[in-house]
Amino acid sequence: MMVDRHDAHDNLNQTSRDTRDGAGSADHLAADHHAADREVPLPAMTAADGQDNVVQLWLDGEATEADARRSNNSAVEIWMRVQRDAGQMHQVKAPAHLAANIMAALAPKAPLAD
Repeated sequence: MMVDRHDAHDNLNQTSRDTRDGAGSADHLAADHHAADREVPLPAMTAADGQDNVVQLWLDGEATEADARRSNNSAVEIWMRVQRDAGQMHQVKAPAHLAANIMAALAPKAPLAD
């Protein structure tokens, strides 16, 4: 059996393969792993964006809805509507016969799984 790795870097030596894309020693990888799991605040989301920042904090669950409404009521209304509409769309179900129609259309053309 032939295994094709589809790796564009097959011509690199092992050291180059190990260090490309920021990879390195096991100690280096372990240190980076912990740093990647932390949430880092964006510089643009600091004091300059006061009103929008409170709404963002509310969306993240870190502020109350009342605080967000005091800061920017129209933004809160928009996000409440998005949440309500998304919830309604989530409950929409396709008619039962639709899946059968799709499968009937695919059956003659699609190979059967082994």
